[in-house]
Amino acid sequence: MKDLQVNNTMNPTERTLIEELHHPDKNVRSQTALTIGKLSDAAMLTPLLDALMTETDMYVREDITWALVRIKETALQPLIKLLDDANPSTRHLATHVLGKIGGHEVYDPLIHALHDTEPQVISKAAFGLAQIGDDRAIPELVRLVGHENREVETMLMSVLERFGTIPVQPLMELMNNERWQVREQATDILGQIGDERALPLLIEALNDEEWQVRFSAVTALSYMPSATTKAALQQMLVDPDHRVQTLVSKVLKQVKFRKR
Repeated sequence: MKDLQVNNTMNPTERTLIEELHHPDKNVRSQTALTIGKLSDAAMLTPLLDALMTETDMYVREDITWALVRIKETALQPLIKLLDDANPSTRHLATHVLGKIGGHEVYDPLIHALHDTEPQVISKAAFGLAQIGDDRAIPELVRLVGHENREVETMLMSVLERFGTIPVQPLMELMNNERWQVREQATDILGQIGDERALPLLIEALNDEEWQVRFSAVTALSYMPSATTKAALQQMLVDPDHRVQTLVSKVLKQVKFRKR
């Protein structure tokens, strides 16, 4: 995109606003974006997209995002096309704005963005889908459990938790996955959700061959403090890994377990 999109079909006010979107002073750029947003002028779409892709200040980008949301009917399709741009930064910004727009119109585009190769794009798409709250997204989100990127893993934790108990069954199905990273994160998320249906599998995970999974199982069971979980954890005091042993001791001392 060109830095400036000024043409003779625009009135003097529009041309001035476009120029001020690229003003050296970020405060001027911010105020200009807010002014454009209040105008809800669809003719400003291309200049706003240009400014979004070149803006270096995070707060100004948010003001530009707000202005784009104000003209969402015009901005929607161009933003969707940007999801296939060669530049990861462009895809990330487009995903962010689509998430802000929200609604059923952006569900399919955000699902598409979940398959991106860039972790920041994936995380942003996951967050946007959680904001929409459409249960159809759960299988696609669960597919990402155990992702190699920590940012994606962290986002999935909070995103899937927002769907309540609905993801429990597909997460339980991951507890026997061949990759320990998948088992580990599925265990973490099930613990955060705290659904009793997962309790037998979480107790079984205490015997996993990988210490990371056992560690996560101890943490998960600490969120479900019953006599059953206490008994299971007490057996872990002799775990072969000292990190697991230390965590078990800490949990048994600090967590108040129910007697039944």
